[in-house]
Formats: sequence, structure tokens, C-alpha cells
Amino acid sequence: AMRTIAVSAVLVGLLAAAERPAEAQASSSTKAFRYRGGKVDAGVVYSYDRSDFSGSRSGSVLVYMPDRKRVEILRVVPGRDGGQLVTGEMDWDACSLGRFEVWKEGADGSRTRQAVATASGDSIAVTVEDPALYGGRPGAATFSVSAGHVPEHVAAFDLVTLALALRHLADPQGSVEVALVKGNGAVSEASPAWLVPAGKVTVAYAEDVNRDGVDCAKYTVTGPALGSGEGALWYQKEKGYLQEMEIPLAGDADWAEIVLAYRSSEKASEKDWATRRSVEIRKGAKK
Repeated sequence: AMRTIAVSAVLVGLLAAAERPAEAQASSSTKAFRYRGGKVDAGVVYSYDRSDFSGSRSGSVLVYMPDRKRVEILRVVPGRDGGQLVTGEMDWDACSLGRFEVWKEGADGSRTRQAVATASGDSIAVTVEDPALYGGRPGAATFSVSAGHVPEHVAAFDLVTLALALRHLADPQGSVEVALVKGNGAVSEASPAWLVPAGKVTVAYAEDVNRDGVDCAKYTVTGPALGSGEGALWYQKEKGYLQEMEIPLAGDADWAEIVLAYRSSEKASEKDWATRRSVEIRKGAKK
């Protein structure tokens, strides 16, 4: 019996040693960012129209940061009951989401927590609490997804956190490599995780351009995560917020691409924000 314990201890030691280099292998480009508190629009609700490239689907995304760390994202699909609310905290050292919770929220404010997650390095540990998140498919209750690089951003939330992080590029006319994680479009017993690695992309400043009458700074998005495709983000020049985003990537099973277009922004208290969500969810259900 003693020998078994000794062998087990050796195995544990070997496994721990094997895991350490894997952690060290995660590349990082966090040095390309320099956090500046003034570039966080705390207490402002940003509303975006969401669609796909063909324009055949539409929805909305609302983004609210109650303070410089917390971020909340409401995603509404027309005709669907309730919205998806993501609440989390930005880890500005990693320029990624540090931890987050996913909720299903009704127009009356009622909520069901569907998942909780914590990011550490390039890895996100997730616990799924509501099987409905898998839409009847055999999904894992707990899993960990390794992006292979830091920062990493979740495409299943329309890359809102990437858009927020890019405002903090140390060189606004430079480029940076980031890893993406997306919703698993083919959940099965062989691939039971809700989120899967999507690969890396490079975001690079391209030009200052007038887009539909708005002066913007344009960034191109290319890399393995997009195959041969190219995406873009446009930032409103004067105020610096995201004006538009077009990314040829299926962030989740519902949408073939990520397309966001700025609709409006308004100052809001946390109470106003709750009301604003309720209005958006009701509006979506009627479409």
C-alpha cells in the first residue's frame, strides 16, 4: 500500500510539472495596452443594433459599466422570450474579462443564473448552472477553455470586451494580437463545452476614415480565428467609443457573424440601467 501512495505522489508531481510549462507557454501581448481610467465611460449605457452580414437577422446589444471595473452586457434576440445578461469584471492587467456570470433575464427583472466563470492567465474555468444554456444538447456542467494567449476575449458576447480593451492600446496607431473564445456551435458528447477556443487575431490600426458621416479610426482584424476573412472595428474619433464592428466569426450558435452598429448612448444610474434593460427585452419580444 505504501508503494501505491509513493507512486501516486510521484505521478501527481509529474502531472504538476507537466502542467507548469503549458501555463508558461501561453503567449502574452498585454504590454501593448496601457490602462487609462479616463477611457472608461462609467455610468453610460451604449446601445447597439446587432445583425449579420446579410441583414436577415437583427437584435440589440446594450453595454453598461457601472464603474471602471464592472461591465454588463445585455443581448436581445427579437421574438425570443427574455434577454441574456452578462455581468463581469474587467481585469485591466490582462485587458480581458476577469470573471463573469451569465443570466437569462425577463422583462420583469426576474433572473436565472446560467453560468459562472473565472479567467486565470489564458484559461477560463466555467460552471454551467442552467442546462438550458445548451439548448437540449449534452453539455458539460464544468469545463475549462484555454485560449493559448493573453488577452483573450469571448466572441459569444459579441466581442464587447475586446472593443472596450482596444481603447487602452498604448499606441492607438499600433497593432496587437489577441485570442478569441467562441460559443460551441456543435455541442456533443465528444465536444461538450459551451465555449471553445477560436484562435488568435491581430487587430491593427488601418486609417482615419469618414464612415456614414462619422469621423472614425478604423482597425482591421485578421488571423487564424477568421480564416481568410477580415473584420474591422470603427471608433468614433472625437469621443473614442465603438461606432461599428464587423467580424466574420460565428460568436455563438445563433449568429453567423458579429455586426454591431452604434445606436445611442445616455447617462444612467444603476436603477436607470435596470429599467433600460426591461424596455429593451420587452421591445425584442414584440418583434
